[in-house]
Amino acid sequence: MARRFMALFVCALLALSFAGIAQAKTLRFQCVYPETAYAGQTTTYFADQVKKLTNGKLKIKVFWPGQLVKSREALESLKSGMIDGYSGSFLYFTGVFPEVNVQWLPFNWSSPEEAKNILQNKGYHKVFAEAMSKHGVTFLGSISVATMGLMTKFPVNNLADLQGKKIRAFGLEALIVQALGAAAAAIPGAEQYMALQRGTVDGTDYPWYTLKKYKLYEVLNYVSDPAFHTPGVIELAINTKVFTSLPKDQQEAVKKAAIMAMDRSFAMSPAWDKEAIEFAAKKDVKIIKLSKAELDIWIQKLMPLYEQTASKSPYCRKLVDILKANLKAKGVKF
Repeated sequence: MARRFMALFVCALLALSFAGIAQAKTLRFQCVYPETAYAGQTTTYFADQVKKLTNGKLKIKVFWPGQLVKSREALESLKSGMIDGYSGSFLYFTGVFPEVNVQWLPFNWSSPEEAKNILQNKGYHKVFAEAMSKHGVTFLGSISVATMGLMTKFPVNNLADLQGKKIRAFGLEALIVQALGAAAAAIPGAEQYMALQRGTVDGTDYPWYTLKKYKLYEVLNYVSDPAFHTPGVIELAINTKVFTSLPKDQQEAVKKAAIMAMDRSFAMSPAWDKEAIEFAAKKDVKIIKLSKAELDIWIQKLMPLYEQTASKSPYCRKLVDILKANLKAKGVKF
């Protein structure tokens, strides 16, 4: 009898164990940045936190550039459920999601702290999430990619230096370089090294830390300061049907993990910038600081982009108004 009872007990434990395994779920997230990039590391951190917060019942499997879908196909793949989640900029999809352009308006904030305050406390995230929901996608949170701006093979001391040059840029970034007199080339970040090496483009609008992480110091010689974005901000998003199919506790875990990833990325941005500047000096990549007079000229050229962007949708208008209110409080005139 004792042996029979023990056998039944072991069988019950095994059944519970297999049930736990069966209940475990894995979501596939496509990241458009390499695993070694800080955005890639932040995405990995997000995945790790989801696993911890759900005690392994929900896992995020991160796939790197091109492993599941091409960067420019990610939104359609996310909407259709071909992939469950996405980590990267929605700048690739501005044709159907113009709202992402707003956060890339030049000189919109000047520090990670200011950016976080606008995103979380001024209503920006709420409006942005509403706009994204129209595509069957749930916005989870923002990720800082640290300071991001113009990096070139040639020195830029004034607008004349940009005329006729070709800069790698997407979405609103393309409009920025065009407003300054350069041509824009829509080349995914993972492909820009070769484009710079071959001379297909003369520069890029990208995070400074990629000088080291992507080895862009090998194909770039100059960095323009101040940068357009301090910091640049990308997105974490998930298919809405997939998200709502999760148990409530797992939904909360995913949202919490996204906020943790956001907080971590914004907190680390200053250190990433410092490392990038020090690395640039070691590799003889020169940082050219624009004179105040020249910067004022750039700002005059770029400020019309705010109203142009606001006109693209009612959500764009709301988002631009949030940014303009913050800038006016700092004395910026439109």
